[in-house]
Amino acid sequence: MRICLWAVALTLGLSLCSLWSLNCWSEGRLLAAPAQISPGRKANLIRDIPYVRPADPKGARRQTLDLYLPAGLKTRPPLVIFVHGGFWTLSDDEHRIGPAFADALVPNGIAVALVRYRLAPAYTHPAQAQDVAAAVAYLIREADKYGYDSRRIFIAGHSAGAYLAALVALDPAYLAAHRMEPRSLGGVIAFSGIYSLRPTAEFQDQTIAIQQAFGGKPDTLKAASPITHVRADAPPFLILSAASDFSGFAVDAKKFGDALRKVGHRAVEQFILPELDHFSIVQLIDKTSQARSLLLEFLNVQPLPAELALLIEAKRRWRNPPFSTLPFWEHKELIRPYPIDGRLVQRLLPIYEYYRYELLEWPLERFYAIDLFSYLDSLPPKKAGRGNYLTITNIRDEKEFWDRRQTEPYKPVIVIGIDDEKNLFRLGTFYRGLREYSWKSGPQPPLMARPVGAFIHFLKEPPLEFLGRPSLDALATDSFRLTETDPLAPLGDVPREVYQVLTRQNGCLYCHNFRGIGSRSHHKSASDGASHGGFALPLEEYPPAVWKAFIFDNQAVAAKIGASPNAVDEEARQALYDLVVELRNKQKTSNK
Repeated sequence: MRICLWAVALTLGLSLCSLWSLNCWSEGRLLAAPAQISPGRKANLIRDIPYVRPADPKGARRQTLDLYLPAGLKTRPPLVIFVHGGFWTLSDDEHRIGPAFADALVPNGIAVALVRYRLAPAYTHPAQAQDVAAAVAYLIREADKYGYDSRRIFIAGHSAGAYLAALVALDPAYLAAHRMEPRSLGGVIAFSGIYSLRPTAEFQDQTIAIQQAFGGKPDTLKAASPITHVRADAPPFLILSAASDFSGFAVDAKKFGDALRKVGHRAVEQFILPELDHFSIVQLIDKTSQARSLLLEFLNVQPLPAELALLIEAKRRWRNPPFSTLPFWEHKELIRPYPIDGRLVQRLLPIYEYYRYELLEWPLERFYAIDLFSYLDSLPPKKAGRGNYLTITNIRDEKEFWDRRQTEPYKPVIVIGIDDEKNLFRLGTFYRGLREYSWKSGPQPPLMARPVGAFIHFLKEPPLEFLGRPSLDALATDSFRLTETDPLAPLGDVPREVYQVLTRQNGCLYCHNFRGIGSRSHHKSASDGASHGGFALPLEEYPPAVWKAFIFDNQAVAAKIGASPNAVDEEARQALYDLVVELRNKQKTSNK
């Protein structure tokens, strides 16, 4: 059972029937400069071009297309063929998503064809795909007649239209019926598509529409699913889904993109976009729309805005990250599957604090893990050490210090896989601080990566005072070291409340060093995974004014850096401050 993390507050709001009069349309009608073209470049609009001859007498109106041609260009524009959605049963007449799509792109010098197709339940599969294939073939053949670039013809679709675009581009049979090949297409742009027709309990309206358009035979549904036809030599794909889409759509999109990549397709872009829903994702008139920017880049019409380009490039690079959890999988005898529950999801949320929508791409059904201490006991002493005291260090040099005897009862495991993903360094987020240190100005730091990697999860929930901060993520096989002596022993004389702040509650030693114990944590560059500045200094090495501000005005310090605050409780604040000042003064005296 998939965990429902966040309910999607959307409803279709569409009538189930929108019938056309059964007129037989024979010729397209040329109209100049239609009213809804956006300011900027004007267009010529040719309406109701028949793409099938002879047309179906009862469905002729649906076997036509509208063609928007930018006016005043000196070179031939690219063509985007747009296929509307509506769960194979609805036209676009009332909602006019297609015309709005054309209005947004024509000012950028892009020709747009809006394709109609015969609707279910009057016409069932494969009528819809056959119509789209016929329209694509017609537009490829007639490029010279209408004046767009035959080498830059793309097909785009929204919802069920994205399904049709993907199916026609992947299943060679549809275009082959018109003596055309999918490689004649420059690429496929799929907005909030459906790529597997397997009915789901999550979205009942989708199941009803599938039954109306395809029937209920499993073999038919499998053969009609784009994911069944993935292949390495398909046209390039841009697969976009919305953070606030209908339940299951983002999961389906990711599975489809992964399936294409798995068969060796090297030109697959797949993203989930924030602050968009099933309908707004295809409303491209807003020039700040990420969907619009990604589409224009895909068409090679306009580069991405600078900040978005940094993020997208990082996402692309970390599909093949510089770190891996795959070596853990060599210990096959220790790996166990577990169902994902709310506690495991909560374990991921600190990483995805501002990007929770990205978790919607995952089914979150199962995780794979190794018992922590069974793993350590299986390693040679030379590699992992021996003893009751465990130090865990991640790729950012952040550290945790545990006593095995206190930790083992809560059944800690190393999570090494989620759903079908075996390299958890592919999961994660990106961030960019305002500066590296609160008291130093300078250029803004580059984009940084926070990958999930392997991480510790407790099968039995420990008490809050034991766990404190979330335990480490971004772990690799060499992250663990057992010792006979307690590395925290030099802190035995500090007050209990300060000890808790240093080790659990605030986890100061998670990032910093005090009395020679702890970490020198740092960032990981999104560009190559290399260690990058902002290294956490020993507490006593911070300038006195900076240390005072951190303890007594933590929120202001965090705001300067662009980080989340980590304020120390009032009962421990003064004592910790005094201990660090005392240590600094001792070091100054000893250095004289």
